[in-house]
Amino acid sequence: MTNYRLSKMKYFFIAILALSHSLAKGQNGYAVNDITGDFPISKIINHSSSASTFQQLKEKLVVVDFFGTWCVPCVKALPHLTALQQKYKNEIKIVLVSDEPQAKLESFIKRQANFLLPVVVDEPGTFIKLFQPPSYPYTVIVGKNGKVLAIPSQEEMTEENISKWLEMQNSNLTAAEKTMNKKDSPVVSSSNNTQSPALQKSSNKLVQLSQEFMYAAKTGEAIESFLDKMKNISYEELRTGLKNDDERKAFWINAYNGYIQARLRKNPEAYNNRGPFFKDKEIEIAGKNFSLDDIEHGILRKSKVKWSLGYITKPFPGKTERQLRVNKLDYRIHFALNCGAKSCPPIAFYEPTTLDKQLDVATAAYLKSEVVYDTNKNTIGLPAIMGWFRSDFGGKRKMLRLVKDKGIIPATANPTIHFNDYDWELHLNNFQN
Repeated sequence: MTNYRLSKMKYFFIAILALSHSLAKGQNGYAVNDITGDFPISKIINHSSSASTFQQLKEKLVVVDFFGTWCVPCVKALPHLTALQQKYKNEIKIVLVSDEPQAKLESFIKRQANFLLPVVVDEPGTFIKLFQPPSYPYTVIVGKNGKVLAIPSQEEMTEENISKWLEMQNSNLTAAEKTMNKKDSPVVSSSNNTQSPALQKSSNKLVQLSQEFMYAAKTGEAIESFLDKMKNISYEELRTGLKNDDERKAFWINAYNGYIQARLRKNPEAYNNRGPFFKDKEIEIAGKNFSLDDIEHGILRKSKVKWSLGYITKPFPGKTERQLRVNKLDYRIHFALNCGAKSCPPIAFYEPTTLDKQLDVATAAYLKSEVVYDTNKNTIGLPAIMGWFRSDFGGKRKMLRLVKDKGIIPATANPTIHFNDYDWELHLNNFQN
């Protein structure tokens, strides 16, 4: 019998990663076949060498992995990357790059078992400006002579591919050396305050606030100032400052995920009674009190009744809800909202200008991690949230079309649908500060 469950670890690695590829043409950073020049390394920690330039790292095949302590797929990838480094210790060098403060990175490293990889502290933004990762995780394979050999997904970081890249490096050595000046890299001034593209600030100040709050809540930083700022937004600014659905979705998804993390870190026991946890109006934004249900079902689902499978809309929603809610329900929000449980989608940082692609990536990643397809029985187990809100997805027929469009099952398949159980175990990724 063929019965496989697509691995969560394998496919959560692509939760945001695929966005890197979808935006690649819009980036000005290094692409495959470009030649990287030399540029300074401001600081490298967890490393015996005192390398101060990128050139000094290139005595081996270099795997540049853009990393964040807040990034669940990045952290989940560490054991695999470490195993690859140990196996190919004489042939490759895996280097993590983060623009987070050195103190935060050192604190994170201390809490990990067998953390062996060096970390470039890229606070000046040198690596980020040159490579321009559109999202995290983002990996670039660079040969000894500086040629970019590949920009792989995390699932493509295999022994087979590393052997292939080593062969490519050796075969291209002479040609690459002849073209070393093809793309000289400028020295990036440390005064250039470059923001990580994965955490790039929105031009909309309300969305920017929600991003900063989400980041602080996810990484365990002090959030009191952000709570005050959210509370003190003027209601008129909140009502008029989010001008379209992409801005509304980005703001409210970030806010929802931030409040979930903040409340459960402060009081994990609150999750023992989930009814009040989601219903209590303990969230103050713009002088108004909201519950998590208000945000999810009232604002983001456009006034849907929570337990109606998505088929019933509130007949008389309140004025605040009518003024703040989206104009059109987007089923993909179900793959972006993190409720704190193991079966929840991973957290990302949402930005209006790339929201459509981000939600597509989140949808594909979550489905690939949760769908159970049994070819022998001709059955497919879909995520529980699709069953809870089935009208949001257009019913079972459209659900089946969705998993086919995402390449999860063959286009010719016609399995019987059932919905998987939901794992409510609390899961806050407590490796964060």
